[in-house]
Amino acid sequence: MPKLDLSTSPRAIWHLTWPQMLMMYLMFFTGFIGVWVAGQISSNVQASLGLVTQCAMFLMVVIMAVSSGATACISQSLGAGRMIRAQLYIFSTIVGSLLLGVLIAIPGWIFEDRILHLVQMPEDLMPISRDIWKIAVLTLPVQYVNSATGVMFRATRMVMPPLFVAAIVCVINLFLNLGLGLGFFGFPNYSYQGLMWANMFSQIIGSILNLVLLKRSGYLQFNVLPTPAWLKGAMPYLIRVALPAGAASIVWQSGYLTLFVLVASLPTGSIAALAGLTAGLRAEGLIFMPSMALQMTTSILVGNSLGQGKPEQARALGLRMAMVGALAMTVMAAVLWPFRQEMAEILSQEVETQAQIVSYLSYNLAGTPFSIASQIMGGIMVGAGATQYNLVIYGGTFWAVRLPLGWLLGHKLWGTASGIFAAMIISQIIQATIMLCAVKYCNWMRFAMKVGKNRTS
Repeated sequence: MPKLDLSTSPRAIWHLTWPQMLMMYLMFFTGFIGVWVAGQISSNVQASLGLVTQCAMFLMVVIMAVSSGATACISQSLGAGRMIRAQLYIFSTIVGSLLLGVLIAIPGWIFEDRILHLVQMPEDLMPISRDIWKIAVLTLPVQYVNSATGVMFRATRMVMPPLFVAAIVCVINLFLNLGLGLGFFGFPNYSYQGLMWANMFSQIIGSILNLVLLKRSGYLQFNVLPTPAWLKGAMPYLIRVALPAGAASIVWQSGYLTLFVLVASLPTGSIAALAGLTAGLRAEGLIFMPSMALQMTTSILVGNSLGQGKPEQARALGLRMAMVGALAMTVMAAVLWPFRQEMAEILSQEVETQAQIVSYLSYNLAGTPFSIASQIMGGIMVGAGATQYNLVIYGGTFWAVRLPLGWLLGHKLWGTASGIFAAMIISQIIQATIMLCAVKYCNWMRFAMKVGKNRTS
């Protein structure tokens, strides 16, 4: 097992962050190539893929919640020097993620048509969407495991193994997307179904590699198994963190689903707008993927600091990470701004869809400093186990500001997707302001595990 370094020096933070940033870019490229291949097939495929992917992301809320709880538990346990407790949380989280993936996939398969009609899937897209949905649901259990094991590495500050895995998965996904989706390399052309099979196979490979590397690292131990007594004592804290995180994810993902529904139900140009939103979200990943790495790093640093009994260090580190991250990503947004049209032309061959991509990027690149700062400050709350704040602030601004304003501007006043995109930037400004006040003035540190608790594990 590698020696754990709990340093918070700039050098240690950089060594913790840059592999995660590179890994996020690999994950971005993995998703980007799928959207690009879908755009080469047709705008209908691209629109269907976007809405189905958003539905599938809604089913991922359970593992997102569990991951938030596990991040808080593991990072705080390691900060307190409780290695065995961290190992027990790791094993329990991985086994639980597989079981939860199966339990969530079953109703997703059974209620396929109801789900697609619920999100206002246009009838023209239903045949394609049903095929994509079936494969997405089958992939869900292994996707849960892949997501959980990746979080385990980051929570233990082992950032190089998941980077290695992400690189392999990216190459496999690229090869299979081009092969099965477009018929390259002598493969049979399965069109949009090929994109989904490519994703499933790459998720399986990623999960297997993560499990093997976790076992070799020593953090996944089959001779250190949780007993019923340990589960009874330790799981309540994980659940206490996970439940608000899960609720926040449900509120957030259902909000994005509703956002897609607002776009899909526009009076004119809905399919082009839907394809533009799908592609725009992927292009925006050039900025948001690195910020996710900063958010994860912030969670780890805050959790370690609180585990060591240093709450003010946790606050200072979190705010510093938010400031640096917002500044760095704003510079990147400024660099990308002149190339919005070129990015749109890469992502779609249809002029109407390209115009929607440019519109989306115009609004959301302008809102970068607010969205990034808010996202990283959310990582502070995850590390502290104070996920209630994310639930109230993220959920409140999304449902009380973004969606009503998007409906008003998009459907009533402007009548175009630009009104919905404009509502996004306004809600981001409000969200970042409230989150900053919460970090600076609220006692979110009280949600951390008590120092000295459970010393026997």
